[in-house]
Amino acid sequence: MRREKLYKRGNFFSGESLLNGRVREKMENNRKNRLQMRDMERTQRGAGNGWGPGHRPGKRRTFWNVLPWVLALINGILLVQLRSQVRELNDGLGRLQSRMAAVAEDSKLSREDDVPVAAEPAENEETGITGYAEQWGLEWVEKPKERDLQEILKRLRELGEDSEQIASVAEDYRKYPEQLLEALANNPEMADFAAGYLEKRGTVLEEGLTQEEKAQPYPLFLQWDPRWGYASYGDGSVVGLSGCGPTALSMVLYYLTGKEELMPDRIAEYSMREGYYISGTGTAWLLMEDVPPLYGISVEQPEKNETVMRQALDDGKLIICSMGPGDFTVGGHFLVVYGYTDEGFLLNDPNCVARSRKAWPYTEIGGQIKHIWVFGEG
Repeated sequence: MRREKLYKRGNFFSGESLLNGRVREKMENNRKNRLQMRDMERTQRGAGNGWGPGHRPGKRRTFWNVLPWVLALINGILLVQLRSQVRELNDGLGRLQSRMAAVAEDSKLSREDDVPVAAEPAENEETGITGYAEQWGLEWVEKPKERDLQEILKRLRELGEDSEQIASVAEDYRKYPEQLLEALANNPEMADFAAGYLEKRGTVLEEGLTQEEKAQPYPLFLQWDPRWGYASYGDGSVVGLSGCGPTALSMVLYYLTGKEELMPDRIAEYSMREGYYISGTGTAWLLMEDVPPLYGISVEQPEKNETVMRQALDDGKLIICSMGPGDFTVGGHFLVVYGYTDEGFLLNDPNCVARSRKAWPYTEIGGQIKHIWVFGEG
């Protein structure tokens, strides 16, 4: 009777259900524990490698596999650049050795210079171009251009079709400094100077100004004039290639003092001795300020504009301009302004006769002028 009552109340079945529920609960707890332990292991592995909980290790391994190749590529590029710089340095050392050998050879040569002198041409009353300048000057010279060596040689061969001297230089171009080749390519007026460079480099002719030059109030002095153009100046260079500053200053000093001893080679020698030449840069502006007062000449540095320049010239003064790239140079240059007309300013460019023949409107040259010095007596 008792069993029947228990059965009817369902207690037997209730006990079995309770047991099954506990088993399922334990199994569920075990599953959760396993999941928690797996998550903890993943978290610990991620923390040890700098990864977050959601990191996928495959991508990280891919990054570290690629990184050595990237670094190798960068090192390769740097190595190529380094080799290029080493080649350029070796080329520069080779040119320096060639110059030193040529100087040693030149020291054995006689200082007697065989300079052909043409009949003195009639003076140009408007520009004062006469004597040596008139002898080599052209009616027109193209605007200077910056060229690499291959472009320079191509231009020299073109010019050599009309000049045996330029053709000879182009044929033996390895004997000449690239600075001279570039200058000649930009100004074929220098053909005679370039042709005599190897023989006369480092020499100064003991010749003064011609009578026609002395008769002119503003004669043009060319930096590559053989009377002083081969004199040493700059970084293994000569006045004819690097001496526009001393040549421009020489013109101003001669115009205002009449002293013939103040020729470009003398100013260049003083500049080198007193440290006014800056290696890799050129003639320091300070040369224009310090030297003129030694000869009683005043120096001013006013603001550059057309009105100021015209007024200075009206007052009988002279102007030296420091020029930037443009019609006169691809780098830096000095020239002298001595007058003006209705057409523009009259100037003496120590590097070019053709550019000294014309009047230059301020609208053309004003933007190229970097600085001006105004010189006057006392």
